[in-house]
Amino acid sequence: KKWNLPIYYQLRFAEFCKRLDRALDGVRREGWEANVFTGEDRDAKAIQDQLGFELPIFLELYDTLLSMWKSNVFLRPLTHRFLRGAVQLVGRVLGFVKEGLDGKIEFGENNGNENDASSGTMVGLPPYFWHERVEDIAMVTWELTILDTCMTHDYLEVIADTVCPTDKESRQSTYNSSIELDEMRALASNVLMESSHEISPVVSHSWNALIVDNLTSQCSVPLSAVKGVAATYRMTNRPPPTQASPFVATILRPLKDFDSSYSSRTPPQIGDDWKYQIIGTVSTKYSVAVEELIATVKRTEEALKSRKTRRMMAGGMSDGEKVKLQLYLDHREFRSQVEELGVDAESVEGLVKLGQLTQEAECLFLQSQSK
Repeated sequence: KKWNLPIYYQLRFAEFCKRLDRALDGVRREGWEANVFTGEDRDAKAIQDQLGFELPIFLELYDTLLSMWKSNVFLRPLTHRFLRGAVQLVGRVLGFVKEGLDGKIEFGENNGNENDASSGTMVGLPPYFWHERVEDIAMVTWELTILDTCMTHDYLEVIADTVCPTDKESRQSTYNSSIELDEMRALASNVLMESSHEISPVVSHSWNALIVDNLTSQCSVPLSAVKGVAATYRMTNRPPPTQASPFVATILRPLKDFDSSYSSRTPPQIGDDWKYQIIGTVSTKYSVAVEELIATVKRTEEALKSRKTRRMMAGGMSDGEKVKLQLYLDHREFRSQVEELGVDAESVEGLVKLGQLTQEAECLFLQSQSK
């Protein structure tokens, strides 16, 4: 009678929320790698070694979730409340992530501390929106993927061992039948499963939309150099090209750098589809730029047909043929870059079209190789 169980739970849950809110505030100020873990170092190491979490905020979240089921905290009559509370804490972090991905949370804020600003000392990070950084998105979604797995496996076992013990002595002290304990375990499993189901769509959207759009935009920037190929050979008397244009190697560089850093931390359910989307879109843009350039070259050649200056002496090729040969060499290099990323070139529609557009210059290439 001395215990008021609902109030006890409210006090405990307020402690859990306060701990997590402090950690999220730290992340907001200093970024995802902010050292916000407040538990024991040995606990952090155990969580890292056993589960693979890397970011301190997720170590803090999981350590908080584990603390709910410690013997000096958990009370069996409040099982349903503690279970719901665990789901709410995960939802709290997931909501923070969602708002950030929507561009609603700015990191690196000084929170109106005018004294720090006026002293000339920079505090924390310059303001930025983390959803614009593919590295941040990849790190966070990897942590979410681990959390998703933990909730329905490792964390479920922690709850089950506390609420539904398997050893004979502990089962007798619970005053529940085996059937009741099994039903309780199934209930806990279902609740945690519902929670984890909210994580998967966030991970999928992050990779297949945000990361894809960001890297596609970065990889598309060098394509503006395609139209400059014609100017390189127009009335310059330059010799025919023997290698790809320098800009070609830079097209997929952002994707290659990202893939090199995060290929081992790509969620299994994502696979390589995101990579195919980026390369597919970039290849299509590339083929459109080449098609427009070839059309321009053909119009120029038609206009010069009656002029004796049409065929330049260098290499015995016209300016237009040199441009076509350059585009052919560029296509070969780009295709090689695509294959280095483990993507089947023949399955990329834009790349296939690019090959068709430049195929006419293959005879020019063979001709130059035979000399």
